[in-house]
Amino acid sequence: MIFQPQIAPYITEIIAGLQEAGYEAYLVGGAVRDFLLQRQPKDYDISTSATPEEVKKVFKKNRVMIIGRRFRLVHFYHGQEIIEISTFRKKPEAISISERPARVQDAPENMIFRDNEFGTVQEDAERRDFTVNALFYDPVNDKLCDFTGKGVDDIENGIVRAIGDPKVRFEEDPVRILRALKLVGQYGFTMEAETEKALRETLELITLASDSRMTLEMEKILKNPYGEKILEVFHQYGFLKYFLPELDSHWENPDMTFIRELLTKRNERIRTREYRESISLALALVAYPSAARWIASTKKKTIQTKAFRYEMEDLVSSFFLPRHPTRRAIGAAVRTLLLQADFSSNDPKVQEDLKQHPGYAHARELAFIRNQLRPYREDFAEVFPPSHKEYRKHKKFRKRKKAE
Repeated sequence: MIFQPQIAPYITEIIAGLQEAGYEAYLVGGAVRDFLLQRQPKDYDISTSATPEEVKKVFKKNRVMIIGRRFRLVHFYHGQEIIEISTFRKKPEAISISERPARVQDAPENMIFRDNEFGTVQEDAERRDFTVNALFYDPVNDKLCDFTGKGVDDIENGIVRAIGDPKVRFEEDPVRILRALKLVGQYGFTMEAETEKALRETLELITLASDSRMTLEMEKILKNPYGEKILEVFHQYGFLKYFLPELDSHWENPDMTFIRELLTKRNERIRTREYRESISLALALVAYPSAARWIASTKKKTIQTKAFRYEMEDLVSSFFLPRHPTRRAIGAAVRTLLLQADFSSNDPKVQEDLKQHPGYAHARELAFIRNQLRPYREDFAEVFPPSHKEYRKHKKFRKRKKAE
């Protein structure tokens, strides 16, 4: 397998800084996996023998912050990007039932509630979830470490294989169930037989995961340029009914079919860098069919009231329960939905006002996608061009990626 990673120079500089201070340090996890798959990673994670306090001391001239309680790590700020730096861990000691949070008193005995017992790089690899995520790369010395002995082969063969006993791995952290299915959806991987068997047996454990973690995972999936494929795999495995039950219950109806088409088209445009990722736009896409019918059946004066807007926010939120996107994201999604009707107008004043609206970029993207899937005006791109702001942002983004 060819391995010629194009790593951003500042990542190598961070790793070199830790090594020069006397610590082991590697690029780990998804970034290494993506490089082996000839994909550019979205973000980078670094793992080191330095404790969070020692990392902060090494980079005292930079903006760094120690975060977390269950899993303490360092956020290293590089411009607007955050690089996570974690300390090598070993398998933590089990805690007594009396020490567990009240809502998970009946959780499996293997479930991890604290994960701050530091260890060696080999111990860190062995306690990770899947072989494809347990690769360590030292860009300073150009050294790739596969401590499980199966990671590189499993990436080459497209296999999702749990490290150790797969049932124990899922019981330790049920969010690993979600991550296994994401690998199947996003990369087209196949699950190793014992891993798949254990996953199916432990699906319901996902209900023990905290809402905050699950909401964060939902946002990542909806923003993901392969998100529609991930949701499809969730449905196939019976996981979607635990994760987003409203979407699962309507999976085969015409609205949901159209929603999947909208998400697919949007994700194609993200992958070709025609538009950027956005959680609020993704929320608007999912709610669009229901919201469009409701708006069309409501009087214009009613639509302009705050009460109607609040009702729209409740409608958008209902698709994602029991997850809770931020009010800001929901509000932006509602604004995008309320602007859709104006794209059908032939009134020059309405068109000009729309192009000057602060929500034009996202609203235009949704309308453009709708028009591609179910055309309603031939002159769309001519009358409603991309906003200058979005054009500049993407031009700058392409230059940055090329430079890296």
